[in-house]
Amino acid sequence: MNRALARLLGNTLALLVAGPAAAEVVAQSSSGFLVRHQVMVDLPPLQAYRTLTDLHRWWNPAHTWSGDAAHLRLEARVGGCWCERWIENGQTVDIEHMRIRAARPGALLRATGGLGPLQELSVSGTLSWTLEAGDAGQSIVTMEYTVSGWTPDGLDAWAEPVDFVLGEQSQRYARLINTGHADAP
Repeated sequence: MNRALARLLGNTLALLVAGPAAAEVVAQSSSGFLVRHQVMVDLPPLQAYRTLTDLHRWWNPAHTWSGDAAHLRLEARVGGCWCERWIENGQTVDIEHMRIRAARPGALLRATGGLGPLQELSVSGTLSWTLEAGDAGQSIVTMEYTVSGWTPDGLDAWAEPVDFVLGEQSQRYARLINTGHADAP
């Protein structure tokens, strides 16, 4: 097992002990996978989109390179960066998580890249959030992450850990909107 997969699996096990998150692996094979999560939030689509782009407020800091979600920024425009920047040992550290490919306020945010340890593999990923109006000022937010490529051991083993982590992020986003706090009570 390579180091990146071992690290992701270890983080996933730690999160399982902390509490469950909804998960759905839609498809998986040795060459890729698709995960999907859907949440209902108590904001209309445009406001839900704004909160989505303010990801430092809801993204779990355990799934950042720096350990601090405050270092995240997302430029919600085509070509914009979903990046992380911090100072370490007097040096600026920059990480590009993804690049924005589509930004339609209130409707769609799409980014491409490999999140976390997927960044060091020979894979490409597309993460899309779609927002639809629900009942009484609510929104239905669907997140899909499609990853394809090649690794010596195949991508099958990556689907469930990635799904778990993104399921947790979706739940944190919904909790921030619906309760005012991203962390579980």
